[in-house]
Amino acid sequence: MQAISRSVTLTAEPLTPFMPWSVEERAPLPEPAAAGESSERQLLVELLREPESIVERLLDPARLQGLVLGSVGVITVCTSLFAATSSAARADGSAWALPAALASVNVLLALAASLGPIYAASILVAARVPLARLVAALLASAATGSLLLAGLAPPLYLLWRLDSEWAGPLLLTAAFLLSGAAAGARIHRLLSLLAEAVTRTALGDATAVLSTQDAYRVGILARVSWMMVAFTSGMGFWAFDALG
Repeated sequence: MQAISRSVTLTAEPLTPFMPWSVEERAPLPEPAAAGESSERQLLVELLREPESIVERLLDPARLQGLVLGSVGVITVCTSLFAATSSAARADGSAWALPAALASVNVLLALAASLGPIYAASILVAARVPLARLVAALLASAATGSLLLAGLAPPLYLLWRLDSEWAGPLLLTAAFLLSGAAAGARIHRLLSLLAEAVTRTALGDATAVLSTQDAYRVGILARVSWMMVAFTSGMGFWAFDALG
C-alpha cells in the first residue's frame, strides 16, 4: 500500500500555483467602481514602477476590469504616438494618421492572437492562470513597454531628422528592442508575484515563497508569453506595414 501511495504521489499532476481552488475562476466579476483622474495617474505610476500594486489589482475582481481598460488605453495612445512621430520624421510631417491607427490596432491584435498559445502553454506546464487575470497581466506588461516606446518618440524624431541613414534607423530598432525587453521583464515579474500572492493566500502564510518547481514552471510560462507576443507583434508590423 505504501508503494502504491508513493507511486500515485509521483505521477499526480502538479497543482498550478495560480489556482488553488477551481471555484475561484468561475466566480463572476462584480461591476468595477468608477475611476477618477487621480486613479488613472496612479495606474501610470504603477505600470512603470510598482508591479506589486499591479498584482493587487489583478487579485481584486472589482479593480480588474479597470486595469484592463486602462492598459488598453495606454497601449493605444503610446503606440499611436510613437508610430505617428516615426512616420512624421520619415515623411516630412505628412501621412502619419494611418500608421498611428495601424500600430495600435496591430499591438492589440497581436496580444489577442498570442493569448490562445499562451493559455495552452500554461495548461501544459501546470501553471494555468485564470483567463481574466492572464489577459490583464499581458495587457499591463504591454502597457509598460508602450510607455517606454512613447518616451523614446521625441529622441527618435530628432535623430531621424539629423541622420536618416544611421542614427534614426538604429534608434528605431533599439526602441522596439528596449520596449520588448521591458514588457518581457514585466510579464515575468507580474506572473511570479501573482503566483507568490496566491500561494501565500492558499497557505495562510504571509512569508511563504514559491517552491523551486513552481518557480520553474512560472518562468517557462513567462518566457513563452514574451516569445509569443514578440512573434505575433513582429508578424503584425510586417504584414500591416504599420509604420509606413
